[in-house]
Amino acid sequence: MTLKNNRGITIVEIILAMSFTVVIMVILFAALRLGYKAQETGDRRAEETQKVRIIADRMQWLLRGAYPYSTTLKGKQKLYFRGRSDSVGFVTTSTDTRGKGPEDQAGLKWVSVSADREGLKITEKVYFLEDVFEDSGGKPYTLEPDIKKLSFEYFDLPENEKTGEWVSSWDEEEKDYLPAAVKVMITFNQNNREVVLPELIVNLQVLKKTR
Repeated sequence: MTLKNNRGITIVEIILAMSFTVVIMVILFAALRLGYKAQETGDRRAEETQKVRIIADRMQWLLRGAYPYSTTLKGKQKLYFRGRSDSVGFVTTSTDTRGKGPEDQAGLKWVSVSADREGLKITEKVYFLEDVFEDSGGKPYTLEPDIKKLSFEYFDLPENEKTGEWVSSWDEEEKDYLPAAVKVMITFNQNNREVVLPELIVNLQVLKKTR
């Protein structure tokens, strides 16, 4: 004679099974959420790294070509390098060989770098014009719209001196030589976050002034 177990599933067992299922689902969703956040963070950091690389490469390319062009304007000798705490303007040999504008064809051009509500802006002009220090004219373009703050410092190392100092401005009528280096500090907005980039220090080529 065979005994059969006709005992059915109790309510307690159903509740326990449902509880285990809910716990497993919560764990799975938590793991998926962590994975999504990790991917989002990785993508954001990759985007920030790409921006830093582009900005750094462009700034280094322009500044390393800085050329100590000077001329006499209104009876005063003036160096075509103007350094301010929030902007910088200079003559550079870093020109676009594919450019068709007069500022590129000359082999030298005046560039000014600053930031406003539109982002990091660069303006290019023909280097020998007397109005290069003016804000109007030239060929402006925005390098990075997310940059809202830009500041500079200049390393003053006079000729035959072994020590120098960082200064917040470089007066084109007082100096007849280029700074030894330019420090660039950049802050930009990324996904409603303020990101401060590491300081970028660009050493300038030491050249004698020319007219």
